[in-house]
Amino acid sequence: MREEKHRDIIAEVDSTIREALQSKNLLAHQRRLAAMLSLGAQQLLEVYLHRLHVIKPGTAVKHEWFGMGVENPSRKLAAMLTRPPGEVPGLAELLVLARVVEEGRNDLLYGSPLSDDEALRKKIDAYMHMRRQVGGP
Repeated sequence: MREEKHRDIIAEVDSTIREALQSKNLLAHQRRLAAMLSLGAQQLLEVYLHRLHVIKPGTAVKHEWFGMGVENPSRKLAAMLTRPPGEVPGLAELLVLARVVEEGRNDLLYGSPLSDDEALRKKIDAYMHMRRQVGGP
């Protein structure tokens, strides 16, 4: 995917976060936030890998990998990178943050409503940390 398409998706994610925060009721946005934060983390990681010129053409990162522990995404990424994941600066921290975003995603999307917004705030914080680390799209 070309970088401008990643930028458009990230802008949509950012807009969803702003809207939810401005509403002062994150719980009313639980499902949208869970889906969009997961999508945003995946897009940020792809943008980062493209900027470093370490991702092979035609490959795509899958958000599901982030929920598989810390080592599993590295193994999955190894096949699509031009160098070993351990040699990509900042990748390990981005994967940890992406895991925070992805953790419990399906429960948030398909499960019962949360009773407080702490988990959503934690995910927003992790996404925003990724966003700062990757830089503007």
